[in-house]
Formats: sequence, structure tokens, C-alpha cells
Amino acid sequence: MGTETEITVTDGMAQIALTAGHASRLTVAMIAGIDKALDQIAEDDSFDIVVLRGTGPAFPSGITVPQGGGDDCDNHLSALCRRIEQFPKPVIAVLTGAVVGGGVELALASQYRLIHKQTRIGFPNARLGLVPSAGATQRLPRLLGAEATLDLLIGGALTPVTAATIAPLADVMFEGTPENAIRDFVLDLRVKGAKPRPTADLRTGFADAAAFQTAITSTRARIDNSRELAPKKILSAVEASMLLPMDAGLAFEEAAAEDCADTEQSKSLSHLFHAEQQVAAQVRRNDLPEISTIGVLGGSATATQIVLAALDAGLNVRWFIKDPNQQRDAVGHVKHALEKSVQSGRFAADRMQRSLEALRFGDGTDLLQDAQIVLRATRGQRGAPVPPGTVIAHCLPGVDARLALQFASPAPSTRLVEVILGPEATEDHRRLGLALARRMSKLAVVQTTAGTGLHDRLLQTLWRAADALVDLGQSPFNIDAALRDWGMIHPPYELADLSGLDAVSRHPRAEGCQNWSELLLQSGRQGRATGRGFYQHGPDGPTRDAEVQHKINERRAPQSNMPASRIARLLIGALANEGAKALREGVVSSATEIDVLSVLVHLAPAWRGGVMHAASAQGLLGTTRAMEELDHPDRGLWTPDPVFAELIKYGRSFDDL
Repeated sequence: MGTETEITVTDGMAQIALTAGHASRLTVAMIAGIDKALDQIAEDDSFDIVVLRGTGPAFPSGITVPQGGGDDCDNHLSALCRRIEQFPKPVIAVLTGAVVGGGVELALASQYRLIHKQTRIGFPNARLGLVPSAGATQRLPRLLGAEATLDLLIGGALTPVTAATIAPLADVMFEGTPENAIRDFVLDLRVKGAKPRPTADLRTGFADAAAFQTAITSTRARIDNSRELAPKKILSAVEASMLLPMDAGLAFEEAAAEDCADTEQSKSLSHLFHAEQQVAAQVRRNDLPEISTIGVLGGSATATQIVLAALDAGLNVRWFIKDPNQQRDAVGHVKHALEKSVQSGRFAADRMQRSLEALRFGDGTDLLQDAQIVLRATRGQRGAPVPPGTVIAHCLPGVDARLALQFASPAPSTRLVEVILGPEATEDHRRLGLALARRMSKLAVVQTTAGTGLHDRLLQTLWRAADALVDLGQSPFNIDAALRDWGMIHPPYELADLSGLDAVSRHPRAEGCQNWSELLLQSGRQGRATGRGFYQHGPDGPTRDAEVQHKINERRAPQSNMPASRIARLLIGALANEGAKALREGVVSSATEIDVLSVLVHLAPAWRGGVMHAASAQGLLGTTRAMEELDHPDRGLWTPDPVFAELIKYGRSFDDL
């Protein structure tokens, strides 16, 4: 059998034990081992029941095709699943741990399922731009219906099997040992007359045809405007499951999977998925302290968002606010936000009560005594009663000599925190920053710099590069349209209005260049908050403002429009160029960290893989030439970093850094 699988026999029951090692990875060798084991069992009449189980804490799983990091180049898993489904003896899968992708597909093909109550299952395929290719789009709907199936396959989250929508997958949900669960279930199965039960023959999930179609229709409306291909292909395959027999449905799924495999989109999404895993590894260090209580200084909007995020993570919060009016408003805002979460069904009333009990606020001298780290989130908080030796992290725009924590906005819902280590930072500062990120379930991009954080650097580069193209005669509205079509959620000038033109105007431009936000600010336009910036802002969103174009044309002669593809190439090239400088300066250790950050702050869509990956995908040589050929006085912006030439020379990309 090989070391991957081993058959043990007990009273006519053949257990195929899968040994996947520490990674619990389902490999092509293990797939072949299961197949060989079934050959042996099929020929031996002394076996009447087959049990498929892992030897470790988790059932072997993972995306088995190469695009997902697996080694099953020819998708042998699909054929194995069909064989298990049609096997002439009952096959029981026993699931434990976190089971994803191919492991769940094996379980779906098995004729019975025993699942430990702490098991979680998930399908990350769509996040990698892929469609499940071993039958999940056909078997899940037969067992669960369309709504739960689409949540699993498109949502991609690990879901507890105890969730009401997922629980029907289990014939038995057990708490004790797998051995006891297997013994009791097999005994019961034999008493009832053990028979094969192919999933293909089940139609429980099709019982309510109207609900099935409603779920299909609502999901289609939700993803219709998305540029991602895989969710749409998954939806079509699930819809087909009710209409087609199993073999035809599997062929439909296979075609959908092939349509998504090896596309630029799947490559980008797979790159980003694995990049996030690398970044997430930093908060899994076993030397990080456990944090239960934090302090927050001041009642600013930033502080309020951090408090909400911390309470949502179950932290105790000590909120020091000197100004009584600010205290009243800030605490009132937090209570109102918690009440809205209850009203919307996001969490129950008892959870809101626990959050309120975890929050202490005021201006007492002993308020911060038990805080393990204090976050300075409002200006004017010097002299706050922070206990000696307690680390203070700077959470405002600007720099700090030791530790800054920059939470992407809005802090309660975004997954990013920048852990910025200044020149006086110690390893303890690093560990504290990472520990807080872990406690708040956020990805931490660690940076070492005496300057501003990477997000701020990229933002300023985006505005600087966009202004340069306006200098050369392009319309700010055409620039935004080109970047929006490229996939940027908030392109540069719409983003400038959201951020406030006063903030954007503070950054100088090179000699002979114009900060166009500064020009509009001088004419009384401040951005979305006042209804007028580059755009006019009303109930229907931003609309183009002809007066803005007129003001800009007064400063420089209008020229012919640059193609949208060239605008996108130049601006993404400028962002990647700034990222390359940050790499060379040692601010971050890999380009993947820049990609993760750029996606989480919406400078690039997930399906582009991040700004560094996108620059590589669009061609480094072409981007280098486009930047070098641009006749603009800000040569510091448009001169490619030497790493571009190095990568081009050796046929490499930013993914390799």
C-alpha cells in the first residue's frame, strides 16, 4: 500500500488509514493508495464495510490540483470520488479537524459520514480563482440544497459542522473518540442491513425546488457585477446539478474547472491566497504574549473604530478620554454601533452586553493600570496616566521612533494592521504588535522604517503619479475611469475626495509639477464631506464636475487622451516602483507583503493579485519603457528602480522576491 495508506481489519470491516503527516495534505500518492486499497477490498468477500479515516488530528485535505498547491496534475481525485460513490460496499468517511477542498470532496463521495463536532469544513477554491473539480458542485446540492452549497463554495470560509445549514452532511456527529463512533455506527448499520448509498441517488437538497431557485437567483444578482470568473462558474454548475444526471453534471463541472484553470485571474488569486498564508504565519509565532486588555487614548474617530474592533475581538478595553464632551460623544457612538449590530442580527444581545462589560472609560489615574499595551489614537494625549514600562503604540498618521500600529479603515471590518517598527524599536515591540494583531484576527504586515508606513507611501505615490498625468494633459475623470476599469475600487481622484483634499494637498510636488488637490482646495473645494471636490457629491454618488476640468485646463493646455490601458500601466507601474524601493530599503522583506497590503487597502482588486504581481503580469519590460518614455519633470517618480532591470535580465518577476 505504501506509507500513505494502511488497511486494518476488524470483524469484516476494512479501515483505510490515511497518513498525511503534520501538514495533513491530501496528495496524489495518497489518492493512488486509496485506489489500490479499494482494489484489494473489492476482491475480498470477507469485508462488508469500508471506513476511510485519517491517522492524525485532521482528515487529509487541501486543494489537490497544481494551481492550488497540490500535485494531482491529472485530477485523479475526481475518478476516485466517483469510484467511492459507486463502490459496491458501504464506504464511511470519518472527519476530524479542519477539512478543506479535496478532503471534503472525498467525504461527499463517501456513502456515509461520521463527523466530529469540532470539525470545520471549507472550500477555498473560489478564493484561488478555481472551481472544485471532484464533484462538490454536484454532490453538495443533493445533500444541502443551493443556499448552503453556495455559501460554502463561493464564500470560502471554514464553517463549523454544527452550523444548522451544514449539519445534514453528518449521519452521526460525535464527541468522543473516532473508534467508539465507528464501532457504534457500524453496529447500527449492520442491524439495519448495511447497503451502499450513493450520494448521486440522493435528492434531499432538491426537495424544495422553489427555495433552490431562489438561492440561485439571489446569488446571481449578488455576484453579477463581479469581475471574478470562478464564482459565476460555480453558480452555473450548482444550478446544473438539479437538471442533469450525475455523470453529465460532473462533466459540466469539469468544463467549468478547465475554464478557470491556468487563467491570469486564477494565477493572481492563487498568488494572493498563498501570499496571505505567508503573512498570516507571522502571527502564529509561539513566542507571542497573550493579550487580554488594552488601553486606548482619546475619543477621536480613529480611537472609536479601534475600540469597536477590540471589543469585537473580545478584548477588555480601558478607554482614557480627558475631554468630557468627547467622552460622551465617543462612548455614545460605540454603544449605538453595538446596538445596530444587534438589530442587524450580526450578533446577539448577550454579546453586546459582554462588550459593554469589557469596556471601561473615563479619565481616572488608575484606568490604564492593567493595560498590556496602550494605543495613542488621538492627538493631545501626552501626559495620560500610562503606567511606567507599558508600551505605547502610535495609531495616528505620522511616524514613531518605537512602535506604530496603523489599522486599515474601517478598523472593525478590515483585516489589516501595519506593525511599523521605528529605529528605537525592540523585539518586544515587534512581539506585542504581532500579538495584538493575532488577538484581533488581523493580518500584520511588519515594516522597519523611520518614515511613514507602506500604505501611506503607496497612497502618496498614487496621487503623485495621477497628478503627473494631469500635468501632461489627461483628465482626472479619465484617469479614474481607467483605474476603475482596471479594478481599483476607489481610483485616485475619487479617493482624494473621500480622504479630504486638505490631507492630499499637504504633500509637495517636484519642481514644475502641480498638486491638483491643492488647487481645488484653494477654490473652496474640500472633498466629499462638503459635497464638492474633484466630483460633485450627492445622494446618487459622485458625478463629474465640468468646472473642475475648466480650472485644470486654465493651468495647462488640454492634450489628446491617453489610452486607458497606458494610464493603468503607468500608475500601477509607479506603485510597484515605490514597492520596489521599499524592498530595497528593507522596509518589508518580500513583495508578497506589499501585494497583500495593497489588496486589503483596496489599491488593487484580489483578482489582480496585488500591485507587485499586477505589474509583473502586465510585463515589466513594457512598464519600464512606458515610465522611461514619459516626458514629465518628476524623474524621481518615473525612473524605474534598478530591481526592474535585474528582474527583466533574468526573466523573473516580483513574485520571486
